[in-house]
Amino acid sequence: MQGHFPVGKIFCILVVRRREMKTKELGQQQIIQGLKDADSEVIDDFIQQFSRPLFGVILNYTKNPPDAEEILQDTLLRVIRKIDTFRQESNIWPWMKRIAINNSIMWLRKRRASRGREIQLEDFAPTFSEDGHLHGSVFRWSVDPEDVILNAELASQLYEAIQSLPFEYRVPLVLRDTEGYPIKQIASLLGLKEATAKTRIHRGRLAVRRKLADYLEGRG
Repeated sequence: MQGHFPVGKIFCILVVRRREMKTKELGQQQIIQGLKDADSEVIDDFIQQFSRPLFGVILNYTKNPPDAEEILQDTLLRVIRKIDTFRQESNIWPWMKRIAINNSIMWLRKRRASRGREIQLEDFAPTFSEDGHLHGSVFRWSVDPEDVILNAELASQLYEAIQSLPFEYRVPLVLRDTEGYPIKQIASLLGLKEATAKTRIHRGRLAVRRKLADYLEGRG
């Protein structure tokens, strides 16, 4: 039976991690068992180990660090509370990343609804590590924190190009090429017709390419 973990402790640990405390890397079985047992030490190490990569995933959607921090806290709590539903033969990182993405999209929907607008999101975009490096090739991005990167300056320009996209193009972009979601799933997730999702993806890609072309021409 999963133990009780106080919600307030998540915030305290997130504050402490800013001090860059050294923490041991936990193996997957240690994480799973420790979270199920509500082992305080394992939970501390788990949060310090995964909060940064999860924060990077969330920030791709919110574009706002304070909002990303709020979603991160909720994501960590959900992981802890849902650990009993995790299939142990799978890799835990993609599972946690999906929770972070779903939380981010739910947050975007609520924010959009509060502004009285319909949410129209799409499917493609790049991914970066916290130091601004791009994961993958210029037009094929992937959010795994361990990937090797391109030129840092070009990666920075690419990141800025994506983040400058309108809301309705940026999010789908991220879902498609960063997270690898198929068009059908993206359309369902965002409440769009598949044709609309494809169109927004295409327009988002064109906008990013135009911005990068301007940057590269300026360097020529």
